[in-house]
Amino acid sequence: MFLASPELDAVEAHFRAQIADPSVTVLLADGTESKALGYAIARVKNRPGSALTHSDVIVSLDQIAVVPDAARSGVGAALLEAVREVGRAAGCRRLVTDVWYFNEGARAFYQAAGFSPMNMLLDQQL
Repeated sequence: MFLASPELDAVEAHFRAQIADPSVTVLLADGTESKALGYAIARVKNRPGSALTHSDVIVSLDQIAVVPDAARSGVGAALLEAVREVGRAAGCRRLVTDVWYFNEGARAFYQAAGFSPMNMLLDQQL
């Protein structure tokens, strides 16, 4: 599903579009010598109610990444807490994210951070 070698111009355009979106906050974990240790992309979403659901304002953790050398050093936890603060400041009641099922390390990270499953997306090849 993921490209082994995405085109750098396309990746740059993707992130520029994310940064330009007013509902998005990009958080950067800065290390020594001004080298980034990780980033998170948070998006505040206003979900209108329907006949079956309540309206809600949530913060969505769209992406989080930590450089391998900084893994398990608290960088991811600090980024996650910063995303929570973005949500609290925007009046959000919940933080939601998704994780690829095969990514056991990420699933363990989110479980340790207090997340619980809410929805399961299923896939089938045709």
